[in-house]
Amino acid sequence: MAVSNRIRAALTTTVLTTAATGFMAGCGAGGDSGEEEDEQVAYCTDENGEIVDEDYCDDSYNGPGAGLFFLYLGGFGRGLPVGTVLPRGGTRINPTDTAARQRAGLPANGKVSPGTRVSGGIGSGVGNRAGTGAGS
Repeated sequence: MAVSNRIRAALTTTVLTTAATGFMAGCGAGGDSGEEEDEQVAYCTDENGEIVDEDYCDDSYNGPGAGLFFLYLGGFGRGLPVGTVLPRGGTRINPTDTAARQRAGLPANGKVSPGTRVSGGIGSGVGNRAGTGAGS
């Protein structure tokens, strides 16, 4: 059975439009899909990226190991327990560097609770996930 060029063109257009619509929906175009995935959060870690108690990243901490802990920003899940080793990447900030903390969208001083969502600054963009950042 022969199919005319006009019918073939109409079928091709319909198939491509349907495929493009499905692709765009899967990518979350125009919606809030993936917002959770792109979220940047902060954890207090040691130099190896292992999550430690938040007290070590209080800007006034001067006990054992002072200066060896970091506020570690990245696209990690919230609610990770102490002892979890975060993957490489992210942005490290010295907890006593108030300017770097503010640039990262964190409070200038005090404790930063584990899994604190970063509202702006250094760690908030997709392009700032790798390497080390200000104050490291």
